[in-house]
Formats: sequence, C-alpha cells, structure tokens
Amino acid sequence: MTSKRPNSSVEISDKDIDRLLSAFPKGVAAFDLEMTGLSAVVDKIIEIAAVKVDENGVVSTFHEMINPLIEIPESTIQYHGITNEMVRDKSTLKRPLQDFHAFYNHTPLIAHNALFDASFIIKGLHEHNLSFSRSDIFDSCRMARAVYKKRKKEESPENFRLSTLAQFYKLDFTHHQALDDAAISLKVMANCIGELPREKLPSKVKELGFLFKLNSFQKREEYILANKYKPITEYAATKTIIDIVYQGGSLKGQFRPVRPIAVLPMPQGLALYAQCLNSNTYKYFKLKKIKDFKLADIKQS
Repeated sequence: MTSKRPNSSVEISDKDIDRLLSAFPKGVAAFDLEMTGLSAVVDKIIEIAAVKVDENGVVSTFHEMINPLIEIPESTIQYHGITNEMVRDKSTLKRPLQDFHAFYNHTPLIAHNALFDASFIIKGLHEHNLSFSRSDIFDSCRMARAVYKKRKKEESPENFRLSTLAQFYKLDFTHHQALDDAAISLKVMANCIGELPREKLPSKVKELGFLFKLNSFQKREEYILANKYKPITEYAATKTIIDIVYQGGSLKGQFRPVRPIAVLPMPQGLALYAQCLNSNTYKYFKLKKIKDFKLADIKQS
C-alpha cells in the first residue's frame, strides 16, 4: 500500500454551489479527519482533508497525511486503511494544522458529527499554541436530522450516518477516506439547504445546523486532563463499562453504569461521551462533575 490517498471523485455540482452560497455567501468548507481513535484527549490525527467553496463559487481541496508519533491500532486501520508505514515519513501535526488554518481562514466549517472532528482540531491548536479562527462550526448530521425528522418514513433516510445519507442521495464515495467524506458532508449540507425555503436562508441553516464558534475553546486550562481522570480515557479506548457518580441528574450522588466512548473538549470544558446503560441513551458528562468512578459490577458485553 502506498503512502498516497486518492483524490476525491465526488463532484461538487453547480446546484450544490448555488445552494451552499445561498446559506454561506462568503464561502464554506467541509472537512473530515481520520484518527488513531475516538478520544481527542489521547488519540491523534493521521489525515486532514477539506473541500472549500469560496464566495465566487470556486471549489478547492486540502489534503494532508500526518505522522501521529504513536502506533496506529489495528482496530482503527481496518476502518480507514491508513497504516503506520503510510505516515512514517509524513510531517507531524503542527505544520499541516497551520496549512489547514490558512486554507479555511475564518470560513464557516462543516463536518459530519462535527463535535468529534472539531475536538481533535481544538486539541491540536492548544497542543501547538496556534491561534483559533472565528469560524462557525456546522454539523451536517445535525442538519439532516432537523430537516427530515418530521418527514414520512419513505421520504427520509433510514438513519443519519454519512454512508446512509450518501446512499439516500445516490452519491458514490469511498467511506473513511477523508477527502471523500468531506465532499459528501458538503453535499449533504447542500441537499439539506435545498429542502428549506430560500427566503429563510441563511438564518434557518444556522438555527438547524450550527454547533459553536471554534474560538469558544481558547481557555487552554479547561482542556488539560487531570491525572485522576486518565483511567477513564483508557476505559473509553476499550469501551469498558464503568460506574460513575455524577453531580447532576436524577441519580445525583449515586453510581450509574455507563459505557465510555470518548473524552472530548466542549465549550464548558472536557466531557465524557458515553452510553448511559440505565436509559440506553448517549450523553455528555462533564468530567469535573464526575465525583467518583469504578469498574462496573455488571457483566461486560
């Protein structure tokens, strides 16, 4: 396998561009990352790609592969296909992150399940003392959910995974190749915009798809992982069920079982994204509100 990743064959059509500029008149960029794992606090970026439509409707792309300086686990290689050999001679994160910032500047950014991808960008910016742009972050998954939630079943996608939405819109792409994923995320947003009344743009897009401003995360001290929480990142890496005592909610002060997924930066500080096994829902738990945790007594599955 070579160290190169193929260019995206996904076409951004004139109709896509028209729709995107109706909501983002100064231009917009969609990006996607591939990483060594899901937790931005401990895992690393190995690929950054983006597709930008500028205010004049010109489409350009960005792509970099990155040496994470840690081994890429086999469990993630099976998804994205990026091996340790492919990134061994690549640059480490700082320069590609600077180049990526120069590419999008202060343009609004779109990603699918954007919190996960943005959290790695945020961690990298802090890690290398780089400046934060004023970019608004939009989530194409959130946008699609909002647009289709009241539609009839036959008029809606089966779910809101990127691959399912691509199938729904009859788009061919190679999943988990960052440039393709970025292009599809951009086309998902364009298609969602096409479902909205034009006179309500761009305010309706911000109402339905906006997550946060990238520069909401500038307080570095809020994103330093305290030693007492480091075991949680290890449990998240293996999805090991733990019991936590959380300051808040209906079980305040009591242990509750959760399956940790990732530790991510949020505007209010670091948070654990986990499946709450009591309610079978996925939630964010602020780390500083987790007062105690232990391995769960229940059987792991």
